Amino acid sequence: MGLEFNIAKDTACICATITELAALDAIIFEEIGAEDFHRDYDSLLQDILNTYRVVVDTLQPLAQLTTAAAFSEHFDTLSQEYSQHYQPALSKARINAEFTYEKYLQFRKRREVGTGYPPLQRAFARLHEYIDKWIDNDIWLAMTIDTLFKHTFRFLGEVAEVNKGDRDAAFQLYVSCMGGLPPLLAIIGDAINALERDMAIAANTDTTAVAGRTALAV
Repeated sequence: MGLEFNIAKDTACICATITELAALDAIIFEEIGAEDFHRDYDSLLQDILNTYRVVVDTLQPLAQLTTAAAFSEHFDTLSQEYSQHYQPALSKARINAEFTYEKYLQFRKRREVGTGYPPLQRAFARLHEYIDKWIDNDIWLAMTIDTLFKHTFRFLGEVAEVNKGDRDAAFQLYVSCMGGLPPLLAIIGDAINALERDMAIAANTDTTAVAGRTALAV
């Protein structure tokens, strides 16, 4: 498969992982209102979200070159900026994974995580699988981001070569790949916003005033 397919596949994969995280978070947020729980849980989430922010912040400028005029004016500059910044961005994903690992070791000891209440039991099982496979032991998320950013760097190099001789052809090549990123980045951004909204509500809501949250059956 070409670089275009791999870039789309990896971005979609990252998109799927944060969609899963947002889905299980919605259950945990609905069922648990304890302030001390959310202090630990939200700290864990924050490091994970920082990784997804790196993806959006790094790719969003490239995804905005949707017209021939914008491409003509900004491609050279944005391509150069990407080449300078994507490797430091990769290190952030790895560092965030290390932070998450240490915090999750402590978080798993919490009473709530051992609940027998079916919706939460399943949500915490999903959270464990997500963190174990994608963040900590197998670090699939960091590896996927690593591959995505490196493929993007190579693709931009190919576009730059075409751009030296035929700007129109270069733009067509560019949008055949980068033109598919905006919807995926929007989903990632929306999931980040949803998770941040839950964190903000939990941080500013008195536990006794939270309605509809179920007492834990441990």
